[in-house]
Amino acid sequence: MVGAQCLVAVPSSNGSVRAYTTAISGYSTQLQQGSLSFRVRNLSAVFAKGETTIFATLFLPANRTRFNTVWQDGPISGGIPSIHRTAGDNVKSTGSVDFDI
Repeated sequence: MVGAQCLVAVPSSNGSVRAYTTAISGYSTQLQQGSLSFRVRNLSAVFAKGETTIFATLFLPANRTRFNTVWQDGPISGGIPSIHRTAGDNVKSTGSVDFDI
């Protein structure tokens, strides 16, 4: 999704997982590693039982508690994420998180 600030995890055939950040600026993105508009620390990921889990500490902007979320999965080619499907569940994978306590 154009404008998304992303945490990406790419599993490899040897069982390790590469985790990184990227901002999506267009539909032809290559999901190359890059900075986000907020700080991310302790970024890591694991792949177990067919599922990838991303862990991170996010330093979110002040004076906001609600953030939109999107999530996707798609094919990997040569260790690089490829475009995901653009129909069905892939266009419904959105939500919102409110951190107000």
